[in-house]
Amino acid sequence: MNAPAALIGAVCGAVLSPYLARLSVSAADRSDGRWWRPAPVNAGRVLATTAIAVTLSVLAAAGAGLSAALPALLFLAAVQTPLVVIDYETKRLPDRLVGAAGAGGLLLLGLAAATQRDWSSLLRTLGAGLLVFAIFFAVVMVSPKSFGFGDVKLLGVLAGMLGWFGWLEVYYGVFAGFVLGSIVGVGQLVTRRGTMKSLIPFGPSLIFGAFVVTGLHRLL
Repeated sequence: MNAPAALIGAVCGAVLSPYLARLSVSAADRSDGRWWRPAPVNAGRVLATTAIAVTLSVLAAAGAGLSAALPALLFLAAVQTPLVVIDYETKRLPDRLVGAAGAGGLLLLGLAAATQRDWSSLLRTLGAGLLVFAIFFAVVMVSPKSFGFGDVKLLGVLAGMLGWFGWLEVYYGVFAGFVLGSIVGVGQLVTRRGTMKSLIPFGPSLIFGAFVVTGLHRLL
């Protein structure tokens, strides 16, 4: 692990966490009363958000190292943090955050590619994001109850991030997310917190799976 980069990631995650905790409340769709519920930004929310933000930021920094891609990866870690919290609480992934992650991440990776003159990584980012989105869009069209469309859009964003590093990372990152999601589902059954028909928030598993593979991609 690149210690200086990891330290930068930890500091960024910790500094941004109070804002990200507020974002986990304000970024939700207030106009849709079917699922959005206001929640106080108390110490517990800030603490949980800090733990998530620091973890994702350290993994992102470990993957990018002190390269031109570091700002892009730290940005993606920051935007994904409130998505973890929101999806856990509401089982929804707000388009405004998923869209911001996709657009902002692509812009920053484009700048990294221009800085490093590494256009192949940027093309792989675009290809991976579009391919994974198309695959799981088709899955949802065939089996609408398999998982939500928000997860499909999130998968496209995460695959794009993983694609910067390589196709093997895309495969393992997506696979890791599904493994973590399965473990969470089995855990709910074992602890009787859910049934076979219960919905589980899939976004956090996808996000953590992708970032773990990002942080460890040099070992693949």
